[in-house]
Amino acid sequence: MSSSIDDRYTTEPALEPGADEPQGWDIPLSDGLDGTSPIPRPDPGNNPQIETFARLLSAAGAIFLSLAFIAFLYLADTETIWSLFFSGLSQVNNAGAMKIAAVAGIGAICAALLLHPLMRAFVVSKVEARSLDAEQRAIVEMIPSPIFFLNTEANLEDVNGAFARMVGRSADSVIGRNIYDFIPKDVQDSAYQSLVKVSAHEIEGFRCPIMTDRGVRMFYIHAEPYRGHNAEAPHIIGMALDITDDVAATEALETRYQSLRAATMETLESVAHVVETRDPYLNGHHDRVAKLAGELARELGLSDDEKEGIEVAARAHDIGTIRIPFEIQVKPEPLTEAECAIIQEHAAYGAELLSRVSFPWPVAEIVEQHHEFYDGSGYPKGLKGDKILIGARIIAVADAYDALTSQRPYRTAITKSEALARLMKLGGQHYDPAVVSALSKLVQRTASNLEEDTPGRM
Repeated sequence: MSSSIDDRYTTEPALEPGADEPQGWDIPLSDGLDGTSPIPRPDPGNNPQIETFARLLSAAGAIFLSLAFIAFLYLADTETIWSLFFSGLSQVNNAGAMKIAAVAGIGAICAALLLHPLMRAFVVSKVEARSLDAEQRAIVEMIPSPIFFLNTEANLEDVNGAFARMVGRSADSVIGRNIYDFIPKDVQDSAYQSLVKVSAHEIEGFRCPIMTDRGVRMFYIHAEPYRGHNAEAPHIIGMALDITDDVAATEALETRYQSLRAATMETLESVAHVVETRDPYLNGHHDRVAKLAGELARELGLSDDEKEGIEVAARAHDIGTIRIPFEIQVKPEPLTEAECAIIQEHAAYGAELLSRVSFPWPVAEIVEQHHEFYDGSGYPKGLKGDKILIGARIIAVADAYDALTSQRPYRTAITKSEALARLMKLGGQHYDPAVVSALSKLVQRTASNLEEDTPGRM
């Protein structure tokens, strides 16, 4: 049987004479949450300003009590009250007017002094008091990283000086505020879910942007639940680490890596194109093998990363043929034993070339092994079974399948079912039976989809 360049690098499976061929890789907020979490959802309206709120309440209460106080005092002074309400303010003598003003002023001052601590105590009661004693606070203040304590209402019940400096406020003005006041609105829901997981001991940390005096910066929050001093539900203590610069550096490195990776892939494709241009029958061969190898990897349940590495190796699996003499590649007659030995060197040549490139996958090894046979009769090292990398076993099947279903100068292409039958015949001998089985499922699935999409078919 004559051979061509394609079949010389892809061992064409053949049946014994007379043998019969078989016939042919974001969670809605409500998911997983029953509403009973000790960490409340973010509430934009929950922004307690203790001093301001207490003063407003005190002022309102002072006005009310002052008026009541004045009315009470002047009930005994019927003459002034009669003049004030029935004769008009103009009929009130100077002494009466001064008495009204004095009583009103004194009443307002007394009421304000009396109500302010009461109103502040009322507001503070809604936020648990700082729970650290003097020794604990001294230790916390020595830590340079921002530290915060959350109560069951997601309010800050305590912070250290580093946290206060981070947000550019005093500790007293921060304590009592809701943690979501310092988190951008577009990430408050994800922060809520992270706090819920911390409270349930599911995670120990998460990333979260925080609004600081230097703008919004990215922090890693290391947190864990603890029992508050006056509540049975778990509180949360957290420490914030500023990773903004690290994230920016990582993103820059990732961008550079992606650029270099794209350039490497383009280079491989260019070299593969050069290899294919030496024989018109190889046009598109590497692309087809890479696509089929990727589908086989997915069918076999390999990870996306493994699949990508196999596709890269498939795009360059015949790169070593650039060292094979051109006259041997295009020779239409059967090759001599010496010429076959030269042809077989292309796998090692390809591995040598690719070993100079730092891939995150064993691309050079896969290329070197893609002509090893499952029973150990392949080349260049005679590896057997699982000693052959799974990527090489996949490419071997994809390479042979594409060779059999492509046109050759000495024969016409055979059908997909015929090619599959030949490969199945050699499963366990030349090819990994699991890979051949995966190919069979892909071919049958493709045929079924074509029938469903064809008009007039049932």
